[in-house]
Amino acid sequence: MAFYMFDVDGVLTDENARPDKEVVKMIEKLATEGHILSFVTGRSRGWLSDHLFPLFDDEIDWSSLYCVSEHGAIKGRGTNISSWELDEEYVIADKVKDKLYKVSQKEQYDGLIQWDQTKESMGTVEAVHGDPGDKEHLKKTREALQEYADDVDSISSKSGNKTVVSTYGVDVIHPDLSKKIGATWIIDEIQSADKVFVFGDSGGDMVMAVTAREHELDNITFHWVGEGETPEEKNITSISSKKSYSEGTKELLEKHIG
Repeated sequence: MAFYMFDVDGVLTDENARPDKEVVKMIEKLATEGHILSFVTGRSRGWLSDHLFPLFDDEIDWSSLYCVSEHGAIKGRGTNISSWELDEEYVIADKVKDKLYKVSQKEQYDGLIQWDQTKESMGTVEAVHGDPGDKEHLKKTREALQEYADDVDSISSKSGNKTVVSTYGVDVIHPDLSKKIGATWIIDEIQSADKVFVFGDSGGDMVMAVTAREHELDNITFHWVGEGETPEEKNITSISSKKSYSEGTKELLEKHIG
């Protein structure tokens, strides 16, 4: 029995943040084979419920699916998001969110980034996605996200929080919040596994594999579908795809499907 930890953005989605139905089908296959499945994402539980979970086969029992949203501030099992728990310790102040929101409304960001109203613990802006294949718009949104991150850095740091730039957005979050929180919770729940497979597209996703190693799990493989150099860690095997986003995930998952 293997244990899988999936990031969502850029791993189960395409470049325009749309969940890939073919990847979902492959994950369903893993579920029917009895493997332990989990999602550890910066996305909100509302986003998962609205965009990812509707693609799931209702005939499959998802009650054992481990889910971590907003990097670890929200945790739960199954697809009923109302049963998941928000850890108030990681919720940033409303007055900070208000300041971040005002920055996001600057004219220079119009049509490129937008405020994410679904987040419960953090202040987030997301890229405004263009037409599929529109590389120029994608380039502009990435530039806008980095510019926004620089723009709000003083608000973030002065309030004692940190700024995290991801595939499609920028999060201002509690300084202690990372995917290590979520990965630790899941590993404590499952206790053991024969093999561990982590899928990610950013350097921050490697922390999930490192956390598994710190909990003395063996046979850990990190699957990289991001851009740039593949992250490496001692006693963790790294495998990369030449493709990015969900296309890369599909390529790597093909070797896991019986």
